Amino acid sequence: MVTTLRPRSLKGCPMVGSMARVTFLGVTCLAALSGCGEGDEDVALKTFALSFAAKVGDKPFSCTTTFDGVGTTRSAVKPLDFRMYVYDVRLVRDDGSEEPLSLEQDGSWQRDKVAFLDFEDGTGTCQTGSPETRTEIVGTAPAGDYAGVRFNLGLPPEINHLDAATAPAPLNIPGMWWSWKGGYKFVRLDLVSTMNPTYFFHLGSTTCEGTVSEGFSCAADNVADVRLDGVDPDSSTIVFDIANFYAESDLDHQVDGMKDRIAGCMSFEGDPECPPVFKALGMGFDGASPSAPQTAFRVE
Repeated sequence: MVTTLRPRSLKGCPMVGSMARVTFLGVTCLAALSGCGEGDEDVALKTFALSFAAKVGDKPFSCTTTFDGVGTTRSAVKPLDFRMYVYDVRLVRDDGSEEPLSLEQDGSWQRDKVAFLDFEDGTGTCQTGSPETRTEIVGTAPAGDYAGVRFNLGLPPEINHLDAATAPAPLNIPGMWWSWKGGYKFVRLDLVSTMNPTYFFHLGSTTCEGTVSEGFSCAADNVADVRLDGVDPDSSTIVFDIANFYAESDLDHQVDGMKDRIAGCMSFEGDPECPPVFKALGMGFDGASPSAPQTAFRVE
């Protein structure tokens, strides 16, 4: 096992600079740094498993349950799909300083700084062909007391335009990919509502231009910066509440087939059903500034 430890202070140590990251084999704690003089501090790494859950109000998300009273029309909804990407997970201390969570590289759910969460299990109305679920993010950070968690909901722009057919896991899921140009769906939350056989929410970057050879850029990255206070990484659960997320949305809205062709929000410019769900994620829509803190995630 290779564990990389980052000394808190290297005052007086000639290694400062390119050698500031020191690697030791088979240890998880640095007892001392010889030759570095006074001011050294031991740094112990700890493995954290951040727990996530999906709920509709106080009810656990389930592909075999009908949830009543969702949205402005109090619609009855059934889940079809719920999956998301997050990246740059950080643990936050009381003083506001952040420690990056170095993700476990498991070859399936986590790669580099990206993690994939999957709340649906392929049963009931969730006919995704994906029975496995993933409701935790595992990684290491310096041991200590933490009071919050921060992460980005989405994918880094530099990997958003890979080809899902050839990309490594967890970037190889066809149902989470639009196209070379469009990139990935950062969040996919599909429901059946009282009046719509499918009500979509697909979060992703939009108004993208470029080529495979030269790269792409998007006018709207649509990445949400989520910060949650009151999180104990050892015991808290980070909950995505679908009822809160859709609190200001009409899930029974009927499209006109002209300006609004798809029931739900696909993140595209001018979509009338996007503003309330972007607001719930603490994001502005169509170039607008965020108008309120996010309400979709909470801590239990």
